[in-house]
Amino acid sequence: MSYCLLSALPTAAELWPIALPLLAGGSAVYFLLPRPKTYPRWWGAGLSTTALLLGGVLPMLGSGVSPESILFWSFSLLGIVSGVLLVTQHNPARAALAFALVVLSTCGLFLLLAAPFLMAATIIIYAGAIIVTFLFVIMLAQPRGMSDADDRSREPGLATLTGFLLLGTLLFVLVGYSQKLQDNRLGVDRLIERTREVAALNDRMAMDEKIGKGWEDDELFKQFSGVFKSRGDWKDLDDRRAQVAIAWSTIDPLDPKAVEASRARLGELIALGEIARDRLAWLPMATETPLSDLSGAPPVREFERVRRDAAGLPRMPADNAAYLGRSLFTDFLLPVELGGSLLLVATVGAIAIAFRRS
Repeated sequence: MSYCLLSALPTAAELWPIALPLLAGGSAVYFLLPRPKTYPRWWGAGLSTTALLLGGVLPMLGSGVSPESILFWSFSLLGIVSGVLLVTQHNPARAALAFALVVLSTCGLFLLLAAPFLMAATIIIYAGAIIVTFLFVIMLAQPRGMSDADDRSREPGLATLTGFLLLGTLLFVLVGYSQKLQDNRLGVDRLIERTREVAALNDRMAMDEKIGKGWEDDELFKQFSGVFKSRGDWKDLDDRRAQVAIAWSTIDPLDPKAVEASRARLGELIALGEIARDRLAWLPMATETPLSDLSGAPPVREFERVRRDAAGLPRMPADNAAYLGRSLFTDFLLPVELGGSLLLVATVGAIAIAFRRS
């Protein structure tokens, strides 16, 4: 596990594009935090602008402009600005409204990721319930005027350092994992392309010269095996690769149907490579985790066993909303009940604070 985490870390050349925006953003939040003797506001505004330029605008200029990228950067910019306002506002009611903007911008990102249910659930739960509860607490707990508790920050330096250190750690791990994932996908794509080039040949002897003569010494099969063995949970693909290699070695090159049989074996190898490429798009998950298929294929099901329609999309139940509700109250009953208990405790606390008398 420790080796996998270390191998996912980015290189030194990839640290600066993350470290510089984090340093500028952390300094901006530190200068903008409320305190009795505040720093000049333009310090925080200038550092915030620098952080946004380093972390957002420059990558967008280098990657081109598209409707998706414009929406992504717009929602991201709104979320960042709203998050800064959330922790720097003296008025708690305004801070709650800034939190609502953070939630709405996050829902916009969910919608860009083709997750409409998650977007709607986030709006209903956070913007429609939790933030409203916050506002009720603020209004009921301070009927005689505003408190000065938010005019100063407790340990602003330590809070800023801790928050941005955690954010930097998450970004470093995600960037390293994404880069490693992209490299693995490119390696699998090259193997698939090379296998297709071999399958396009019309002579079995030319195929043997292209990839090797014996399956034990064959370079192409060994490269596929190296990719499969590098992942601890891909033993099934490596076993099927070995079966394809054995079947390849049993084909007689002088047989008139040798080319067709060889192409069939190479097609099986290409299918294994496509399965590996699809698996690289998902984070690893324990396949023995029991999850029902009430709201569609569970994420732990093997990719090749997912039922698909003519367009290749996973099949969903006809009454997907009903099945989803049934799944929430079976597989995820405990998280749902914990969320309801959290809202109940917040309501009881608001009532208790509102009726407290000196």
